[in-house]
Order: sequence, then structure tokens, then C-alpha cells
Amino acid sequence: MNLKEDKSLQDELCETLPHFGLDGWKVIWVPDEKQTLGGQVLAEEKTILIFEKVPGKARDSFLHEVLEVKLQKLIGNQIDTINGLIKIIQELNHVEKERTINELVPLIRHVFESKKEG
Repeated sequence: MNLKEDKSLQDELCETLPHFGLDGWKVIWVPDEKQTLGGQVLAEEKTILIFEKVPGKARDSFLHEVLEVKLQKLIGNQIDTINGLIKIIQELNHVEKERTINELVPLIRHVFESKKEG
């Protein structure tokens, strides 16, 4: 593999990004046999790193990472929904706890006052 082949595969992968709705994203192909991952998404940098040395495997890793990016939006929406539900449940529990405490305070005070009298 030479620098020209590296650049052409990287260009090929970058050119496909808009077809997946990933405008503004970039792909960097950095073949690394020591890397245990085939690729990696750097979401904040809108970058997909591909580590596979063999072009066919690099393309498969690229597709894997693209799907990872696309599904992350779905997973993020689910997490936001779950966190919203947790917040509502916590608020309901807090209201119920406060109501229960407010009901118990006079009863407990009554018990203590009764003991003082008796």
C-alpha cells in the first residue's frame, strides 16, 4: 500500500458521507495493525477514524462506524426520554414524601405531647 492508495480510499470514504446524511463529517484512514478496533467515532470532532489496513476491511469498518453514528441519535433520544421519566418519577416521589411527612409530624408531635401529659 502506498500514500496514493491511502489517499484515494480516504477520499472515497469521505465522498460517501453525504449519502448517509453526515455532511460536515470527515474520515481519516490511519492503518494501524496494533489497534484492536477497526474504527472509532469522535463525535465532538465529527470524525470517523478507520484503523483497518486492508481496504475491504477498512470499508466494512467505515460502514460499521457510520451506522454507529446514525444509531447514536436514536439511542440518545431514548436516553433523553428515560432521563425525563426518571425526573418525573423523582418529582412525584418527592411530593408524596413531603405529603407523608407533613401528615406524620402532627401525629408524632401528638404522641410526644401525650407522653409528657401522662
